[in-house]
Amino acid sequence: MLKKTSIVIVAVTIIVVTFFLYGNSNRDYKALGSQLKVSHIIYNPNKSLPSFSLVDQDNQLFNNDNLKDGWTLLLFIYTHCPDVCPTELLDMSTLKKLMLKDKAISTPKVVVITFDPLRDTPEVLKEYVRHFDKDFIGVSGEQAQIDQLIKPFGAYYERVIYDEKGKSVILKANDKLSESALQDGYVINHTAWIYLINPEGQIFAGFPSPHNPSKMADDIKLIMNQF
Repeated sequence: MLKKTSIVIVAVTIIVVTFFLYGNSNRDYKALGSQLKVSHIIYNPNKSLPSFSLVDQDNQLFNNDNLKDGWTLLLFIYTHCPDVCPTELLDMSTLKKLMLKDKAISTPKVVVITFDPLRDTPEVLKEYVRHFDKDFIGVSGEQAQIDQLIKPFGAYYERVIYDEKGKSVILKANDKLSESALQDGYVINHTAWIYLINPEGQIFAGFPSPHNPSKMADDIKLIMNQF
């Protein structure tokens, strides 16, 4: 009887240790998701961001390592955007101020990646994002690298140009812009989600528009405390 009891204890111990060693790396966040006000958990521990190589506003390398060792709020924009993008950045500025008041948690850094590197050079991005906050990080680079990066986020964009008759023409991501389009300008239709990246450099949650900075701050605090 004593031998059987010892075997059971050993077996239970192995199960418990295995859970703490491996179970926590694949936690079920359904309970957390039900408590969130304005965000959706889209975390997949087995799905990492693809390797990418871009440049920040100071022409320094920006890659996967820049999204690790701390929480990050990431959004995709373009500087010629007439309304949605500046509104998003104003919301991020408000959110940052709200979170800085809460000394109990750290404030995520804000990374702004352009859909439109043809016009949004690092220098252009630097001037643009600093209108909203001096610490926001603007990121540009090769279009192919950006297009590869946006896929796991489920983000979407399309360029819209106008023909000789003034009719709008939608271009696919791979379609080349004509010289006239580059000269006359174009607009970009795009998704407007904001994403929370965890300290491991993985997408954890998404915030659809319209954005409420106060409720976003509450959700982020909850997520960071339970991660």
